[in-house]
Amino acid sequence: MFDVKYIELKLIPSKSAAEELLKHGLTISDCKEILENGYEPRKRGKNTIEKWLDKGNKTYNVVIVKSYNYMYKEDVYLITHVGKFTKKKLRRKK
Repeated sequence: MFDVKYIELKLIPSKSAAEELLKHGLTISDCKEILENGYEPRKRGKNTIEKWLDKGNKTYNVVIVKSYNYMYKEDVYLITHVGKFTKKKLRRKK
């Protein structure tokens, strides 16, 4: 299950991110796709990456943090957040 890699490090979801994956019907492979094909909406702190990917009228976002996993005894990317939202249309003022 946890053999999906992004930039040569395993992607592992936090407990809350695992719940968000289930809520949105996504997999870790979907997170990898968002990270590889998405865009950075803003700069994050050191060792933190956030990517957004637009699909139809929905935008998916993933936040990962570089971390050390003691079970695997190696550096990993910990998925800390997975989200999905509807893009808002800009209304012109009359």
